[in-house]
Amino acid sequence: MKLNTTEPGGGALRPLDHERHARHLLLPEVGERGQRLLLEASVAVVGAGGLGTPVLLYLAAAGVGQITVVDDDVVELSNLQRQVLFRTTDVGRSKVEVACEALRALDPEVRVVGVTSRLTPDNALEILQGHDLIVDATDSIPARYLLDDACALLNVPWIHASLHRFEGRIALFEPATGAGYRDLHPEPPPAGSIQGCGEVGVLGAVPGVVGSMQAALALDVLLGRADEAKGRLTLVDVHRLETRHLRFARDPHRLPPSDLSAARAVWEADPACAGRHVEGGPTSRGGPMIQSIDAASMLARMHDGWAPFVLDVRSGAEHDQLAAMSCNLHVPHTAVLGAIDELPTEGDILVHCKLGGRSMMAVMALIHAGVPAERLWNLDGGIEAWSALAPEMMVQG
Repeated sequence: MKLNTTEPGGGALRPLDHERHARHLLLPEVGERGQRLLLEASVAVVGAGGLGTPVLLYLAAAGVGQITVVDDDVVELSNLQRQVLFRTTDVGRSKVEVACEALRALDPEVRVVGVTSRLTPDNALEILQGHDLIVDATDSIPARYLLDDACALLNVPWIHASLHRFEGRIALFEPATGAGYRDLHPEPPPAGSIQGCGEVGVLGAVPGVVGSMQAALALDVLLGRADEAKGRLTLVDVHRLETRHLRFARDPHRLPPSDLSAARAVWEADPACAGRHVEGGPTSRGGPMIQSIDAASMLARMHDGWAPFVLDVRSGAEHDQLAAMSCNLHVPHTAVLGAIDELPTEGDILVHCKLGGRSMMAVMALIHAGVPAERLWNLDGGIEAWSALAPEMMVQG
């Protein structure tokens, strides 16, 4: 099954489906045709932790026909703060075993397959083949590069999400035909440079919010309704109840993988992949979120003595037309990694573009190149918001 879903097969809904999925059948966007598509679909969820547990529950509740659960962990007491599928009595049990029991109890007709092994370069293609969609509910950066390449080889779309404190981000990737994870992050960050939730924490409800959004996007993909999500990174701030979208595109010079050798290199370079991985533990690799600041707050902090290094990532023509007097470096956002040696090694860095979108992409690239996230600030509203509040700080071209 691809994103533009064809007509479902000839099988009718099961007798109890008309009652169980009555609210779906009332939706013109789903109806009986859509429910049959879900019934015939097969989804693999890699990870049964904070993200994976709401994804699994909602996919099973929606009537997805086959669900594969992939995880090698056991339930720990610290998991219960956010992994709401588990109970205190489950501590010490296999997450996959508990998850499979819960999904079968929710809908005995759902075909549930449990894989109690970690996804690795050695087993990824075997485990993932035959599915219509893959959902990334891991907290491992090497696993994301592995998923990107494996899904490209299998021609299967996949949905990524990551968490940090009060925030999350979600993206749909079509590695074989459209933009993939490597278009957002061409190179992995240095091993150990990204703090996970075991080091910085995460609000327990955040995985529930983001995982539920992953599940909703998964259903849209299976129903052939996910066109708007292609090439879009969604950032969710649960604390502020804000959602933002950033567009990204496939690098036309990036060649599709011919095997998993590149993903294996990322995997083997990360010490955390050499031993057993525990979600949220000291080897966690949850993706950091971006610090943003609006123009008014920025100016107030500058008035109080804040003097960040100002990085302008607009085009050359935009910079020549209007620039901040305090600009320390100008480089287009697509070339920011080539100028990383020109950035200071200490102190805050304020990154801006025209409106705030390209600068956020630049911040993400710098974080994944090893620049500490706490040093980077994205200017919301860009230089247009800055110049509207403080025109005296601008240089007109």
